[in-house]
Amino acid sequence: MNELELKWWLAALAGGAGCGLAGFFLLALQVPFLAVCLAHAALAGAVIGLALGWSSPACAFSGALLAAALLGPLADRSRLSREAMAGVLFSLSLGLAFLGIGIMATHRGEALGLMWGNLLLLRWSDVVALAAVATVGGLAAWRWLPQLRAVLFDRHISRASGLPAAAFVYALLAWSGLAVAVNLEAVGGLMLYSLLINPAAAARQLSERFVPALVLSVALAIASAAGGLGLAIVCEWPAGASIVLVSSCIFAGATAVKLRRSAF
Repeated sequence: MNELELKWWLAALAGGAGCGLAGFFLLALQVPFLAVCLAHAALAGAVIGLALGWSSPACAFSGALLAAALLGPLADRSRLSREAMAGVLFSLSLGLAFLGIGIMATHRGEALGLMWGNLLLLRWSDVVALAAVATVGGLAAWRWLPQLRAVLFDRHISRASGLPAAAFVYALLAWSGLAVAVNLEAVGGLMLYSLLINPAAAARQLSERFVPALVLSVALAIASAAGGLGLAIVCEWPAGASIVLVSSCIFAGATAVKLRRSAF
């Protein structure tokens, strides 16, 4: 294995781990549309950054962080439900992304590339960012696992017992926004939702227990990213689309296992 191939596989491992963790928590919040909203907010931020000549990764994170803030504390203080707020932000983010691509004079090809991503073109700095975000998320989840489980089970009960439930939810949204931003170039804004939700949903099909489902979500997301990378290399297909196909097949397989268990 040469250095280029090592970079690809390490990126798949780190990106899959981060997306599996973020997807599990977003799904546990019972608003899976948050994932697609964060992905498109990051995409809009990156496109705007390219149009203005700013750092696209920093702008991608800023867009995702702004969406997390709107879906977190501002949604709690308004009369709109988090689902309704996510719908408004999703349409606004998509409109801003396409507007930015349409009006920019340069970097249009790079901006279009952010929509479907390319794992094979990542730099070593991107791999380091993917690994750092996944590691921080994993360590934080391990450190505050009991509190997270209580908050995700029932925010009202956890708040009544003295836990800062809102702070944990906002922190989860902010970290998920960071995980989405660093994975944007690898998978693409239009397809990142699949790597976030499909493995997490498959894990929930296979286990109803919190910790096993969390571990499964990370493992299946890694398998999706690595499997998609392998498929892209063998078939010479786009890496982002290949990851979507593999993650969808994993979800279909997990659903078949769940149905088979239910039949007996």
